Amino acid sequence: MNSEPLPGTHFEAFIFSLKAATSAVCAFLLFYTLGWQGGAWAAVSAVLVCQPSLHPSIQAALTRIVANLIGALGAVLLCALFGHGVAALALGVLFTGMACHFLRLENALRSAYVAVVIVILTTDTHTWHSSLDRVFAVVMGCLTAVVVGRCMDGISRLFNPHHPFPNPTAPNHQETTE
Repeated sequence: MNSEPLPGTHFEAFIFSLKAATSAVCAFLLFYTLGWQGGAWAAVSAVLVCQPSLHPSIQAALTRIVANLIGALGAVLLCALFGHGVAALALGVLFTGMACHFLRLENALRSAYVAVVIVILTTDTHTWHSSLDRVFAVVMGCLTAVVVGRCMDGISRLFNPHHPFPNPTAPNHQETTE
């Protein structure tokens, strides 16, 4: 999955920027309001998966969620087998990279590597919970961006019926695969 080119018209640029801003704020406020840890990670994740149109945003969110879960869960397993050391770190990054490659999740690879490093190099209970909070925040941030993107795409079509962003529910819409 490649990122879409940035929007070309002023209207498209405004909608895309508004979508990214709204996604970040909603993700952060969700965590702040509920008293959850990791609001900054949720906001970062929300912005990272925003794309000018909805379909790539969903793909980016799912890719990042799966890659982070692979990295975090693999790291937990390696910590159980080898402890929180350099061997687990090296194997975790290596295995995560290969798993993401075989599953074609390269676009979220750096985020998955970060999950590995955080989980493996944290040894105290408070930090361990912070690592799990980070994974949860990434998932929630991605999902928030998808929901906001869906709403924003619908709203933007009301103001611009000739909106160039693809509408997957349109009768003549044909899905392109890469």
